[in-house]
Amino acid sequence: MSGTITYGNENEGPFYIQHIHRTGSFERTQHMHDMFELYYLYEGERMYFIRDRSYLILPGDLVLINQRDLHATSDSEKLGHARVVINFAESLIAPTVNEAPFLLQAFTHASPVLRLDLPARRAVEGILDKLLHEAKDEMLGQDFAIRHYLTELLLFTARFVQTQPVASPEHVSPLHRKISTIVRHINTYFDSPLRLEELAEHFDISPAYLSRMFKEITGFSFVEYLNIVRVQEAQRLLVTTKLKVIEVSELAGFGSLVQFGRVFRQLTGMTPLRYRQQAERLQH
Repeated sequence: MSGTITYGNENEGPFYIQHIHRTGSFERTQHMHDMFELYYLYEGERMYFIRDRSYLILPGDLVLINQRDLHATSDSEKLGHARVVINFAESLIAPTVNEAPFLLQAFTHASPVLRLDLPARRAVEGILDKLLHEAKDEMLGQDFAIRHYLTELLLFTARFVQTQPVASPEHVSPLHRKISTIVRHINTYFDSPLRLEELAEHFDISPAYLSRMFKEITGFSFVEYLNIVRVQEAQRLLVTTKLKVIEVSELAGFGSLVQFGRVFRQLTGMTPLRYRQQAERLQH
């Protein structure tokens, strides 16, 4: 398939699909969102950072990204690629998921990358073709058909992870493995004071080299990543507890309430109190 097909709103949902073929360099800004994401690569190679490590994505790989998982794509050594990306809100298929909750199980699998064999690739590409056909032109039953084919794709992923041995692809290099270990360290100790220099000493690597490689492999600077992890924890505490904002700030690892408010607003577009109020309204 050639050309670009785009349907829906990437940021607001409830459903977004895009097929695109690129011939040159392309870097996707690191991000997270409340929607589920599926990414299928037809041609080329891509580096993908998901959760706490990077993956080399090859043709025929299907990537599944859970809600609010940090992720970013970047170039590999081979430029140019063709892919389809789908974002969807759980609300789009909520009645179906209530009846068949296993449809979303693949998004919590240990590996977010499904490396498909040829029959599986043909099956996935057939479903994607049907979704893209529906997305091209408005027609009778378009929304119904999109939900139907999306459900078919999710059923495929659920059955695949249940019946096929799915192992995480090997790290691209020992350096990628080391950066992944450092990311997991940050994910564990984010609520403690963390400084790049101390982290570098702990992992026996120079601060300048760690800073440069961390950014190159994850797509985030050290400070950016640490702030995002802390804000994610703050969001969880704001929604699931009645703790005061200052207590949330401390438990999430921020040095001061002022810093917490500034970083939280920078990443979410609202104050912590506003975020809590909005979450409460959505729950009622």
